[in-house]
Amino acid sequence: MAHYGNEPFTAITPKWKITDVSGKVVQEGQLAATDIPLGNAFKLGKVAVPLGFAETAQKLVFEVSVENFTNQWDIWVYPAKTETFAGTEKIKVVQQMDAATQKFLEEGGTVLLNLKKGTLPAEMGGSIKTGFSSIFWNTAWTGGQGPHTLGVLVNPGHPALAEFPTEYYSNWQWWDAMNHGQAINLAKIDANIKPVVRVIDDWVTNRPLALVFEAKVGNGKIMVSSIDFTTDLQKRPEAQQLLFSLKKYMAGNLFNPLIELKITDIGKLTK
Repeated sequence: MAHYGNEPFTAITPKWKITDVSGKVVQEGQLAATDIPLGNAFKLGKVAVPLGFAETAQKLVFEVSVENFTNQWDIWVYPAKTETFAGTEKIKVVQQMDAATQKFLEEGGTVLLNLKKGTLPAEMGGSIKTGFSSIFWNTAWTGGQGPHTLGVLVNPGHPALAEFPTEYYSNWQWWDAMNHGQAINLAKIDANIKPVVRVIDDWVTNRPLALVFEAKVGNGKIMVSSIDFTTDLQKRPEAQQLLFSLKKYMAGNLFNPLIELKITDIGKLTK
């Protein structure tokens, strides 16, 4: 049948497919034939797809087409049961630097410092209002109205993110991190640190900000995350997967930070 842009669709069979990042179709099907009137937000049907084929964390694309018109949505699938890996038992996960953790680092231990949201001091970045979406105007025009940031910047090839598929820019799998995270102001510690996950600051202030960074401390190694991996974690699959990816990296031989910090530098990050 011929179709024109100002006419409704009649007895159309919408088709759908799911592809991986290479474009390979992994699932496809079609919905029941239906009439689609002019307008918006009409239900075409329901698609329920078993995801057992996704044995590893991956980004997929869900596409629905009506004749020559298509729409797409990015989705991320994480395994329901993450694999176990050697070395996870050697990682000490803490929310603040205490005497026991300091001793553990000095003796060559591996630490994940997970800052709970609201615990980062204002001068270290706790007063910076992060948001998933970018600010509309710069803060010089808005009198400092939040949000103050412009998304994240990451290296997709960093081994710490090997189990957390990402582009170099913000996409929807980062929504949880931005809403449960704080921007650490690295200028207050060492501006030479290259974060695993960088927060892009407002272009007026242009501070070096981070959600996740790594460093040598004493004889040990530390990964600092200002993404809260504690609160309601069982309801946050993105946070579970990112935490898994960070810990797997920390347990392996590739975890070898270049920047060296003092215990006192790390101590500044908690109230």
